[in-house]
Amino acid sequence: MKQNIFAAKGRAKELLKDERYLYPEFIPERLPHRDREIEELAFALRPVLKGRKPENVFVSGKTGTGKTVTVKYVLKELAEYSDRAKSIFVNCFEFSSRHAILSRIANSVGAVVPRRGTGSDEVIERMLALIKKSDFTPIIVLDEADQLLHEGEASKLFYDLVRAIEREKARFGLVFISNDSGLTARLDERVRSSLAEHSLVFEQYSAAQLEDILSERAEYAFFPNVLEKNAVGLIAAHAARIGGDARVAIDCLLKAARAAEKENSEKVAAEHAKKAIAGIQPAQGQKALPFLSEQEKKILVLLSENQASSGELYNKFKRNSQQAITLRRFREIINALEAKHLVKTSLVSLKGRGRTRIITKT
Repeated sequence: MKQNIFAAKGRAKELLKDERYLYPEFIPERLPHRDREIEELAFALRPVLKGRKPENVFVSGKTGTGKTVTVKYVLKELAEYSDRAKSIFVNCFEFSSRHAILSRIANSVGAVVPRRGTGSDEVIERMLALIKKSDFTPIIVLDEADQLLHEGEASKLFYDLVRAIEREKARFGLVFISNDSGLTARLDERVRSSLAEHSLVFEQYSAAQLEDILSERAEYAFFPNVLEKNAVGLIAAHAARIGGDARVAIDCLLKAARAAEKENSEKVAAEHAKKAIAGIQPAQGQKALPFLSEQEKKILVLLSENQASSGELYNKFKRNSQQAITLRRFREIINALEAKHLVKTSLVSLKGRGRTRIITKT
């Protein structure tokens, strides 16, 4: 009888006790080196406990500095302590238009609103009517809020939300998370002053801090004495060199563990860490990937050699894809990828032949 391919012949060495601790969406019990940020965010939201309006908060910092996990951690603590607040988390990669975001918020507070077929003003009315009747305060979190700038939706959406608080006396809190610390400076004057009552900047992690973060997660993720300390040090140093990115560091550690298990190794060693580092993708790309179109994904794959001129990449796409695409649409996709910080473009002069746009994968 044919043996199932998943039947154990010689069971591989298991090094990971609970790999969920190394997932990007995991919220740990403690966040090392983010005590100040946790305290400030909690202070801004504390008025909710007495039925008052919380401060709006603008959270900024580079990718992988712990912005999203810190906000989720504080909101989790708030929910466990009191039923006076309800967090509504909106990823602006997934919900990238004013109408989609307003519909998402409205649905989260109990208004059944389709994403299409209902005007934005009506969505706002339904949303506010339910918020005013509710016995909880919604805390609306817009993650990757800088994406709305590129869609041309930011000022109008933020104005809707700020007006609802100030004029309609709706009681809810706003938390904006952005990689772009200059986000508010590029908004309409009507909303700029009201939007960020409390600004919180997350600094990059150092190599030592990243090592602390990895060691703490590893304590719960791995069986005892299977993770070599130099493997952790290598990963932490690499992540520090590319901008103090904790998401990259944690992903590297998970990939190193899987590489060691695949080899049936007794330990996760430096060699496994080096393999993981070589194959790691930038955290920004990981976060955006589920929300990219097939054409966007295809272009990123074709850019795996790192850079190409606009014309070269367009011709390469046409040769390697079954999808028809015009040059104008191709340029729109490149602009969208640049807005998501997945590619960079620069104009280069060609001797006697004008200029061309060079596209580089970030």
